[in-house]
Amino acid sequence: MESKSASIIVLSGGTSSRFGSDKSAAILGHKELIHHVLSGIPKEFDIIVVGPDPLLNDVTYRCIQENPMGGGPVAGIAAALEICESEFVGVIATDMPFAVSHMVHLLSAMSFDDDAAMYVDSKGFKQPLAAMYRREGVEIALAQLGQVQGQSMRNLMAHLAIHEIHMSPEVEKAMIDIDTPHDLTLAIEYLRSL
Repeated sequence: MESKSASIIVLSGGTSSRFGSDKSAAILGHKELIHHVLSGIPKEFDIIVVGPDPLLNDVTYRCIQENPMGGGPVAGIAAALEICESEFVGVIATDMPFAVSHMVHLLSAMSFDDDAAMYVDSKGFKQPLAAMYRREGVEIALAQLGQVQGQSMRNLMAHLAIHEIHMSPEVEKAMIDIDTPHDLTLAIEYLRSL
C-alpha cells in the first residue's frame, strides 16, 4: 500500500457512558456519527479507525483496537500509530461530526518546529481531538509517558510543541462534541442550519 503524506485517526472506541449507548452509531441526519466523520475526510488521507469496524462500504479505511480495550484516547492514538506510515496525523473523535473539514486545514498551519496544530476556543480550551500532529513528535511524547493506558490527552499535550490556532465563531460552532443525548439534539439543529 502506498504511504500517504497524512493520515486521519478516527477514535471510536470510547465507552459513551454519558450518552447511554454507542455514540458512533447514533443517527444524525439519516447517517451514523461514524459515517459523518469518515465520509467527511478527503480522499488524499489514509484513514485508521480505532474501535469496532463500522462496516462501511463507501469509505476506504483500516481498523485497529487498543489492547486492552477502553484504554482512552492516548492508548487509541498509540495503537493507530503502530500501523500509520504518514509523517502527519490528524486525530478526530467520532462524536465531532462537523469538525473534520476544519481540522484538515490545520495541516497547512504546521511549521517545522511544531509537534501539533490545534484549535483553541474563546475560553482558552485546546481541542486535541480535532487536531493535526507530527507523527514523530507524538511517538517521542508517548515514549516519555511510558504507560499509555488511561493517560489523559492533557498529559500527552504537555510533551508536545503545540501551534495554537484561535477558533473563529464559525469553527467554534462546528466543534460540537456529542457527549449526551441533548448534544445530539443540538447537532441535529446545527445540521439543519447548514
